[in-house]
Amino acid sequence: MRQFIVKIVQFLGRRSRRSIVIIGAVLALCVGIPYYFVGPGIGFSIFYLLPIALTTWYAGRWAGIVISGVSSAIWVAADALSAIPSSKPSMWLWNFVVRMSLFVINVLLLDAFKREKSSAREDYLTGLGNRRHFFELAEGEIKRSERYGHPFTLAYIDVDEFKSINDRFGHAAGDDLLKSISQSIKSNARATDITARLGGDEFAVLLPESGQEAAEPFFNKLYQILSDVARQNSWPVTFSIGVVTFEVPPDSIDEMIRIVDEVMYVVKGSGKNLVRYETFP
Repeated sequence: MRQFIVKIVQFLGRRSRRSIVIIGAVLALCVGIPYYFVGPGIGFSIFYLLPIALTTWYAGRWAGIVISGVSSAIWVAADALSAIPSSKPSMWLWNFVVRMSLFVINVLLLDAFKREKSSAREDYLTGLGNRRHFFELAEGEIKRSERYGHPFTLAYIDVDEFKSINDRFGHAAGDDLLKSISQSIKSNARATDITARLGGDEFAVLLPESGQEAAEPFFNKLYQILSDVARQNSWPVTFSIGVVTFEVPPDSIDEMIRIVDEVMYVVKGSGKNLVRYETFP
């Protein structure tokens, strides 16, 4: 059951906002159809919250409000077609407004909760996960690897000569650099990958269920993209990247961090501006 839920979450995480809205509308219709056939004797209204909640969570507040309107319209239409006694069209309008209002309140509450949760787990500058969030997700990946025997790959990315950017161009330029790096990482990662800014100019990218064969092309491409971004903006920085594929999970997250950190510092000590691959054990 847990694996099934994980697959659903991963599926929804890979969909576009437009696709999520369509899925939400279809789910709302799937609630309205049985309601029409069984009539008002059996309560179905709570099930409309599912498509509304899913749409809000994965596509945002305005998409959730749209599905709230769709759900309210379907609910009122099902009432009307079920021959609930009412000779006044104003009754259907009133029901629509009341139900829409209740749904929108739920959307706003869920959206506020999501924003609060995100702010506690996101890096304020870059929008990537912060160190705390990364450790939580990485811990889960270690446990999954122990359970199913799948490898995973973790990379540490360090910006060489980052301090010179702040010294020569100011902290605003340094922030722009960090934002550009983060955007490049985010736009090239899969929805299931774990990306984070661990602090300062250090970033982490974890590829779940990915061995070295899959990781090398990804990080070679990412290294080239980051180098191109620096060159196009005339930023005098390079990137030292240490990549470790864990064919067997480490004993703890601290050990995992230490291993990858050491590989990254081997790159730093070998002239920087390189990607180095290792496997564990």
